[in-house]
Amino acid sequence: MGAVRQFDFPGSSGSDRLQDEDAVRFKQPILSDRRIAGKDAEYESAVTGLVFLSASGGIGLTTMTALMAKQLRDMALSCALVDLDLDGGGMDVLVGIEGAPGMRLGRIHAPLGRVDPQALREELPIWDGIPLLSNDPWSAPPQGWWDLDAAVSAMAGFADLLLIDAGRGQGLGNLRSLKGLPSLLMVDMTVLGLARAKALLHVLNGRRSAGDRVQDSPLISCRPPMALIGMMPTQHRISHGVDPEQAEDFLGRSVDVVLKPQQKLSTSVLDGRGLERVPRAYARALHPLAERIAGMIVVGERTGERISSRESVRSGAVE
Repeated sequence: MGAVRQFDFPGSSGSDRLQDEDAVRFKQPILSDRRIAGKDAEYESAVTGLVFLSASGGIGLTTMTALMAKQLRDMALSCALVDLDLDGGGMDVLVGIEGAPGMRLGRIHAPLGRVDPQALREELPIWDGIPLLSNDPWSAPPQGWWDLDAAVSAMAGFADLLLIDAGRGQGLGNLRSLKGLPSLLMVDMTVLGLARAKALLHVLNGRRSAGDRVQDSPLISCRPPMALIGMMPTQHRISHGVDPEQAEDFLGRSVDVVLKPQQKLSTSVLDGRGLERVPRAYARALHPLAERIAGMIVVGERTGERISSRESVRSGAVE
């Protein structure tokens, strides 16, 4: 076990803490149960989806999106993965199916703003039973925002839940299919990472009352995060990470889960074998959050809380 480095954030008063190798921690989210009012109510996305965001690159956002899809699939939910990280992409490479034939984001053209869901479903590569629409900008750069919008709407036609890797959220402001969707924010648990995360949280929170002032913003129009997932820095980086309590003081809200990088997982991805399995430590850590997400989906005749812009997102304890 190694001590977690502390930093003197304003208002922090925590003492030195120790974390085990899994570095797993759960907290009660600060966000309360409430609806998004104002302009967001004028356009309600019909998509049932969850947006994954991060203000920092290279901390495993795409990996986390894919692993959460696996967790939810194991709960008998029909999931699909959408790679909308316009600056990066390559989800198919990360999971190890880059050689699989099938549709990629840059090949979708929808001049009339619509793509047939069943036709798209039949063209998509499948990863571990999960349809995946990957963004491979090196071979086919994404087209216009209307093409992206049509693709997301079509995928919502054949899955209970879309899990959307939105990267930093840039370039997605015009996508009506994402407007008002709930989000998860992955946080780099370093000083710089927390500063970037706080800035992104401030912008997302500010959209609630901004109305027309952000209509043409390049940033995604999803809701503020329903949960935060912290990722401690890798061992080869100088920083040992910020104490979670200090991070919460700085961000002004709870960090629901804190994880440490898993060497076997990183090696599997870097060696080109893809995501072979969900690490046991991550499965234990993410299971309560996955159950919370699964409980907010309406499938068939089941009633519950729908993950879409039409319903509020509950913030029950992740315990």
